[in-house]
Amino acid sequence: MPFENQQRSTRRRSSAGPVPPRRPLPNFANVDTRQGPKPTFLTLRDHGKVYVADLPNLSDGQLAHIFKEAEEVLSSLERRINDLETDTDDLSKDNDTLIKASTKHEVTLRFIRAIEDEQEHRSNNPALKDAASESLPRTFLEIARHRLPGATFDSLLREALEACSKGEELTNKAEEKVRPSSDESSQVKIVDLPSQSVVQIVNNLEE
Repeated sequence: MPFENQQRSTRRRSSAGPVPPRRPLPNFANVDTRQGPKPTFLTLRDHGKVYVADLPNLSDGQLAHIFKEAEEVLSSLERRINDLETDTDDLSKDNDTLIKASTKHEVTLRFIRAIEDEQEHRSNNPALKDAASESLPRTFLEIARHRLPGATFDSLLREALEACSKGEELTNKAEEKVRPSSDESSQVKIVDLPSQSVVQIVNNLEE
């Protein structure tokens, strides 16, 4: 029967060829470990999460304040680690807490070293020293170039250049209005002045 032939042909087509193996489902618990090291940050009381990558965008005052807070966190962690090492009541619980405190201690040390490197880079920046010896606008421009993100700095610089070009156009138009035309400048008025001899003759006649 045609119906049976169609069923046979369908079975042959579905069973033809190797069956691809099933892919194992990904283990989402290990996804973070395959993405490499996480960015270093420190959670501070006044600033919240501060990342090392954001340190170049901060001002000198903000860096000094963050450095002071990081040192306070480091001192607190060192006291905590010392207490955990001397306490032997609950070794299993204290061991986990000690590992966490030691890890945070290492992160805090790296964070403090990053702040010191940034401060040293700013104090020894030759481009900033050259700009400071030249002018205040050049110094401000150099500092803004390092502090602001690239897109923000480019946008502000483009806006400033456009404002300067508009100012130059207005100045040129004002000078053209004040400057006399070529026809007026070519006309010269001649005024006859009496010579000294005529004045002397008139004086002699009056005497």
